[in-house]
Amino acid sequence: MKLSRFYPFILCLSLFAPPLFAATSIVELMQAGNEQRLRGNFEQANAIQQKIREIDPEDPASYAFNLNTLVTELSWEESQTRFDEELISDAERLIALCEDEAPSRSSVDNPDYYCGQAHFVLSYFNGIRGNYIRSGRHGSTAIAHLEAALSEDPDLIRAKMYLGIGYYYADNLPAFIKLFSKVLWFIPSGNSAKSLPYLREVMASDDDFSDVARYIYATLLINGSESEVADALSELEILIARYPENARFQLRYVSVLLGDNQYAKTLDRIQRYMASPAAAQLKQIDADLMNIWMARAYLGLGKIEQAVRVQKSIKLDADNSVVPAWGLAWYELTGGQLSDLLGNRQAAIASYERIFLLNEKTFVNPAIVDQARMLRQSPFTLPGSTINQEQAL
Repeated sequence: MKLSRFYPFILCLSLFAPPLFAATSIVELMQAGNEQRLRGNFEQANAIQQKIREIDPEDPASYAFNLNTLVTELSWEESQTRFDEELISDAERLIALCEDEAPSRSSVDNPDYYCGQAHFVLSYFNGIRGNYIRSGRHGSTAIAHLEAALSEDPDLIRAKMYLGIGYYYADNLPAFIKLFSKVLWFIPSGNSAKSLPYLREVMASDDDFSDVARYIYATLLINGSESEVADALSELEILIARYPENARFQLRYVSVLLGDNQYAKTLDRIQRYMASPAAAQLKQIDADLMNIWMARAYLGLGKIEQAVRVQKSIKLDADNSVVPAWGLAWYELTGGQLSDLLGNRQAAIASYERIFLLNEKTFVNPAIVDQARMLRQSPFTLPGSTINQEQAL
């Protein structure tokens, strides 16, 4: 059993300090807000964004900051539409501000940088909504602005973060489209010589976005060679040590282990995390998502009774807006496979059918849909497994 390496946490531009409003300047507030995102505290980050906008509604910083937060949310669950209107509005406002030839704002030192960010976000957004031509146009415009910003200020290190991401996906476009055509944001030309080196340069800097770049860098590497996967895990270890309260870093880490078929290590990692102080404030949805990976790890080891016990403890609600579609899809696939192993073919088919229904409403990893389609025709088997039929789902 091989979990697709293309686990749909596609991209995260920014993630989770001192007391919330101890900072007084816009620069200080943005630093505090970025710290809150890295710690997984989006409520605090949003409150900081509102404070920035209150200080100066015409400063592009608040729009850029909010766009990064919105894209972070979308990277977790790209099918949600509750941020669409706000994202488009803020991006258009940011473009208008940075294109103003006589700016009255307090911090538009490099308008190309802000324009580049706005077009970058619109490229990503249109890509996940399937508007590839529009996405490509915004992507090309973003690169042009960001290159101009870097030319104007070679020390503008975080411009290299956005360029590194853009160049990477541009150069890896064909293979990526085959697996994720619905969620791919499109940039027509890349530059391999700059992509990952740019991100490493940001990571090595003392810029506030160094750990943001670290997360992105790790995300890109998890689909690579054995050494690249090991490198990705090492970078995620650094983030987990610095931000233990951010469950998304933990979930990403165990998903990489699971995707690499390291089932025993996956279980050990989850169990140690769930017993740690950091898990004390874990939200129920994050605990459920962690249990999905635990159930799949048990399944990979052929420990069916343990997998069933964990699966039964998960209570996902398809109508709950905070449940990501990818979580529901893996939950249903796991339930179907376990039901097949327990001889409950009717329940298994019902799980596979729910995956098809979910796919009609939103994006589901093609690997999951294909496997569900195959299992709809032929029951899932796991050679050598022994099970207790009374544990049937």
